[in-house]
Amino acid sequence: MLVRTTGPCADQGLPGTPEPFPIFFAYAWSDDNGKTFEFDWEKPALAPAMKWEIDEMYIEDINGNKIPNYTNGCIEDPRLFFVEGECYCTAACRMFAPGPYWIHDESTQCAPEWAKGDENPFGTQINQTVTVMYKVDLKLLAKKDYKNAFKYVTNLTPVSNGEDRDVFLLRNKMKIDGEDMYVMIHCPHHPDGYGLDENRPSIVTSAAPDMYSLADNAKRRIVLYAPTEWWQAEKVGGSTPPLPLGNGEWLFNYHGKEDVVKGYAQSFMILKEVENDFPKITHICKEKWIVDEEPFEKPGRFKTPCVFFTGMIENGDELFVSYGAADEKVGIMRLDYKELLSELRKCEI
Repeated sequence: MLVRTTGPCADQGLPGTPEPFPIFFAYAWSDDNGKTFEFDWEKPALAPAMKWEIDEMYIEDINGNKIPNYTNGCIEDPRLFFVEGECYCTAACRMFAPGPYWIHDESTQCAPEWAKGDENPFGTQINQTVTVMYKVDLKLLAKKDYKNAFKYVTNLTPVSNGEDRDVFLLRNKMKIDGEDMYVMIHCPHHPDGYGLDENRPSIVTSAAPDMYSLADNAKRRIVLYAPTEWWQAEKVGGSTPPLPLGNGEWLFNYHGKEDVVKGYAQSFMILKEVENDFPKITHICKEKWIVDEEPFEKPGRFKTPCVFFTGMIENGDELFVSYGAADEKVGIMRLDYKELLSELRKCEI
């Protein structure tokens, strides 16, 4: 398990700015089928570089190229998944760390002055989120060889289109418009920035012949699902990478957010592969299926209640789910796989 963590780093901040709170990934593992987890709190599995000068804002990618380091200040919202038998991880990243964002959420409050204006050559003036992808060596991760376990592959979303999270790829290429392509699911706040006919945060699918083209040169994009229900008034997006059901079907878990008071809830849909096109939705539960109930899922330091799935695997007759609870805790949930599918198949469209 990869766990989002944060902590104050006053000694790494800039004079005259709030104390920065960079966001890290910690590594955890279970030796008893997920009943308990051990956590490595000695060092982060992935950590931002926390640099401040223009010439320091670069990182080397998996091919040895020098590219902008969008992970310099913040690495959060991990999604682990497999593509063509290889393990990858996506992360929502910012070039500069936030301050104490539960008190005052202003994304540039810790950034240097050059980053806020025309001197910034990276397009990150408002310090928005860019989703990046790492290739993960699970054997090295288990040995806590973090330096070699993660290889920066590329950014999957462009800086120019703003906030775009909840990003993952399907497990195999699909033939779309006559060409074998990688298929990415993501949730842009502004789908119209991609030329799509929707201006609300929505679930979008994109396709490209290689991973490096998904951000800026995708061959095709469509809106898979836009908000339709009252509990999706503020946002809708994918939560966990889809699980294959066989026969070209995929179980896809998604979330909706009504507002900051009602928060996030989870539901499900089934996607079906289509010949020479994107998968389409064949079944969808448009009701809230999973909501905050436990005390630790209710507002605490943060004002929004939240049950937010981020990882889901098959575990016999169960679905084993890890989730974020009110942005302060991590939870584990077990769902009856057969019952879930039985109920979901009643929701054919």
